[in-house]
Amino acid sequence: MDVDTGGSASCTAGEGSKILVIGAGCTGLALAHGLKKAGIPYAVYESRSNVAPLKRDWNFGLHWSAPALQSLIPTELWAMIQSTQVDPHTPTKDVETLRFHNGRTGELIRGVEVERFYRLRRSKLQALLSEGLDIEWEKEMVDIIHLEDEKGVKAIFEDGTEVTGSMLVGADGTRSSVRSLLVGCDSAKPTPIDFATTMCFSKYSRDRALFLRSAPHHPLFQTAPHPDGYFSWLGLHDASDTDHPESWVFQHYISFPEPREFENKKTVAEHVAHQKAMASQFADPWRSSFEWIPDDTTTAWYGKLNHWDPALPEHKWNNRGGLITLAGDAAHPMTFQRGQGLNHALTDSVKLCKAIVDCWHSSEGFLCGRAAAIEGYEKEMIARASEELRLGELNSRMLHDWEQVQQSPTFGKGLSR
Repeated sequence: MDVDTGGSASCTAGEGSKILVIGAGCTGLALAHGLKKAGIPYAVYESRSNVAPLKRDWNFGLHWSAPALQSLIPTELWAMIQSTQVDPHTPTKDVETLRFHNGRTGELIRGVEVERFYRLRRSKLQALLSEGLDIEWEKEMVDIIHLEDEKGVKAIFEDGTEVTGSMLVGADGTRSSVRSLLVGCDSAKPTPIDFATTMCFSKYSRDRALFLRSAPHHPLFQTAPHPDGYFSWLGLHDASDTDHPESWVFQHYISFPEPREFENKKTVAEHVAHQKAMASQFADPWRSSFEWIPDDTTTAWYGKLNHWDPALPEHKWNNRGGLITLAGDAAHPMTFQRGQGLNHALTDSVKLCKAIVDCWHSSEGFLCGRAAAIEGYEKEMIARASEELRLGELNSRMLHDWEQVQQSPTFGKGLSR
């Protein structure tokens, strides 16, 4: 697509101007692909190194937003999406059934159908989406300067370098630096809800790995609310080598009620011991997945479930006439037990990309159309994400309340919007 900015000189993005994307996570990378496809100059800046592994990897569900991602990235990359699955050898079905079991007895409670449910590894998806993009690594942003008349923005990095663009997008995740600069450090902190968990990543012997993945449960993941008020997930994280189950990595956790104001000071070993104690009340395979891990495992991390609601008055940011905005987890980190985070993030990417493209190529020019375009994007995004945040908190409460489990949004709505 040829770039025709149109408009008067005062409304046209200057020569060499570009969209600054802060964060090389899935949100920022998907957006960058869309901008590149539209012929709009961009650059992505990421604080981590491109050679260092992610400090924390996990996996997530891609379902109703899959068409959004497909529309943004090149055809050849979408053709490789299966390679980013936790098990690239298990094809994605047209319709998938998520099975929920009674954690105490193992009996099936209910199945929920989901169309085209992909279970993707975060690190592998980010690596795929990095291909073909202009990314500058090890660029920790520390400040933002608004240029005269808000016609441009300057990002200042920790290494002393700076770069100017016609717009800046904060797509730098749950602990977003851009969000902190926009609303202040205190207001930018995610809000914990009254539940916590310890994520464990474990390997097992060949026989044990095959047992944990065996029928009648799902080959990729197994879920179990427990009558005592717990919720457990057991799923594959990496099964790249089909012939060697002893190399497979499983991701598993038990979440539990914990007051949001409670400061949990347990050591890693104590968190693991707590998970094991709760797991002893579960049926297999959830019980054994914890019983079989070493007491001194270090591949585990504790955290409270949390979110950040962009609709709250104290969270309202000034986008400076569309000069700066947020997307994905930078705009609305959410709890994970309804599997919506990635899907809303990618929806942000496709809607923000359209807003930028439409005004970049409009007759009035990008700088004159930017304010209205970004206002429209933020209005829809904030309303959509805020609704999901509230639904997510309600869902977590109900999944931990045996009397309400089957009335939870996950049971009632499935994973649809």
